[in-house]
Amino acid sequence: MSPVQAMTAVIRRGGGLGTLPANSTRNMDRIATKRAVLKAARTRLENTAAELKARIDELKAVTIGDDNAESASQTESTRGSDVDLMNSLGMQLEHVLQDIDRLGIVAPDALMDTVQFGAVVHTDRRNLLVGFSLEEFDAGGKRYLGVTPKAPLVQSLYGRKVGESAVVNGVAYTVQDIC
Repeated sequence: MSPVQAMTAVIRRGGGLGTLPANSTRNMDRIATKRAVLKAARTRLENTAAELKARIDELKAVTIGDDNAESASQTESTRGSDVDLMNSLGMQLEHVLQDIDRLGIVAPDALMDTVQFGAVVHTDRRNLLVGFSLEEFDAGGKRYLGVTPKAPLVQSLYGRKVGESAVVNGVAYTVQDIC
């Protein structure tokens, strides 16, 4: 079993480094928050994937059906730009589908006590879902931003616990809660 497969198995079981038991009312509330955030993130990613697929299908229909254009040079130019756009949208779609797959390995009941992949992190400035590139979305009456582990903010916060801070570009972020 590769290290990635081993970590995936641990995350799916709800264990791993920095996880906490779900045995208190506070922890139950945190689990509910994490579930709501993961559900909202999945919905947002699925909607984005559907929009990208629809746009790609539109471009395919236009490109294939563009035989009645005014001139051959206009047709070739338009088709070239449409193909470039379809390729770009296709790459974006692949990234979104990969994020949907990765989201599936995060155990909603696995509470964490450090900032890490799959954590829902509340700071004094932003609320984050760590591991996924995702525009802001709403869950449980709060705004969240999906950020990859490569993001400077996550790299600075990685491994931090509640009450600890990190400074990014001169701005301090204090971790208030981790789910």
